[in-house]
Amino acid sequence: MCCIGRRKGFLSHTGFTLLEVMIAVAIIAIAFVTLIGSQSQSVSIAGHTRFAVTAALLAQQKLTEIEAADFESVFSADGDFGENYPGYRWSSEVAELSEDEVGIAGSAGMLKTVDLVVTLGGDEGPSYGVRSVIMQKIEPRK
Repeated sequence: MCCIGRRKGFLSHTGFTLLEVMIAVAIIAIAFVTLIGSQSQSVSIAGHTRFAVTAALLAQQKLTEIEAADFESVFSADGDFGENYPGYRWSSEVAELSEDEVGIAGSAGMLKTVDLVVTLGGDEGPSYGVRSVIMQKIEPRK
């Protein structure tokens, strides 16, 4: 008579071999390293994006202050954004545009370029630059 569930010459092994376990662990390790790498890259991208958005808003604020100032008092300068934005600094380079550069006769002394750079953490950190042209207010003739 034959026993149910057993075949002659068949050895029943339950469990995994060492090779199968090692292969499974290697696959899990590769997947884990890939996930950690993508998480690290995601955090890095989020930090750069946060800087870019903050720097753009701070540059817009500083350019608005420069444009609102008297045209004659606009000159190259640098500074920081106060305790609300620690580590953020700005610097501006102002240059008058000549008639030759503009191509408009009679425009001498009426236009200035403002190159504004916002940085985080000094010269080694990321920077955001913008260039703007400001014009002297024209008084109406009486």
